[in-house]
Amino acid sequence: MKDLFNKENFLFPGFDKKQRLQSLIVFGLLAILFIFSAFTFVNMLFAFTDAAGSIVSGSIDVALKGLYRSVPLFLSFFMTFWSLLLVHAFFRNVSEKKRMRSLKKNSIAVIAFAGICILFVLIGLITGEYSSIVEGSPSPLFPLDAVLYSIVFLALGLLVLIRGRKFLEKHPYVVPSRGPIVTRARFVYCFFVAIWSLFAVYSFATFFFGLFIIDFIHGYLAFSIALLLVYLLNACFLMAWEFYYNEVKAEKKKDVLLPLAIVGLVISVAIAIFYFVALGLNLDGPSNVGFGVLPIAFAASANIATILTIATPIIVSVTALIKGAVMRKRK
Repeated sequence: MKDLFNKENFLFPGFDKKQRLQSLIVFGLLAILFIFSAFTFVNMLFAFTDAAGSIVSGSIDVALKGLYRSVPLFLSFFMTFWSLLLVHAFFRNVSEKKRMRSLKKNSIAVIAFAGICILFVLIGLITGEYSSIVEGSPSPLFPLDAVLYSIVFLALGLLVLIRGRKFLEKHPYVVPSRGPIVTRARFVYCFFVAIWSLFAVYSFATFFFGLFIIDFIHGYLAFSIALLLVYLLNACFLMAWEFYYNEVKAEKKKDVLLPLAIVGLVISVAIAIFYFVALGLNLDGPSNVGFGVLPIAFAASANIATILTIATPIIVSVTALIKGAVMRKRK
């Protein structure tokens, strides 16, 4: 367990001044983009919630129209999440060529999402789909806010695409790579990391908005706390992987992964037990507490979103436990 806190196991303490500054800049950008990804993802889910409500009431045409008008919300999330991937590419500092290729590919994707969003709103205004540049729904400034948001990302994407190579040639990125890029079953690995990231983004946003929405009184205190802990834990797991485990030196990962997985599993199981005990005391908790946070996740009696959120940290911990045991056996 002492390996979890041994600074000699980590990359950052061995960095020089320039490496530390560059690493902190990347960390900061990742944190900012993660938060914005969370907020835009929730806006997208609220659009699906409205559509689901229209479908349940038998108004499929209204649902489709609502989804069509909400396309800027979807594009806002995609351009933000793609920017997150762009910044994350710096951590795999394997070669200059691969990093430049990743920058070019991801910046083009961000530019495309932003450009399509701006064009979509302009066409909507011309055709009358949007009666005004500021309609006030689903956000007070929609769709103007989506246009302004897209302009920012369009400008940043163009800046990276046009000036990124020259800037990095003048100011080389010298932070050592976190480790080799996965080559075997790469698509499967990237797919599950992306899904896990989406769950973490969703969980962080649910936790944040839940602080202001969830009813902590009227007999729901235990369930409300349990619900918030479930979502906070899921977000923290991704942060632990990104900001802690990935900062461990490659040769030290085998010493850190097993104890880290054990700690994660104990915490995950403890919070899961607390949640189900609280649920047993408040069987109407999901519909009365959770529904106000994100209706589409709590509209069904099964509450699949919450169950998956509870299961994710346990699955990740068990997977890490097995991998850690295998790595130690090969030691």
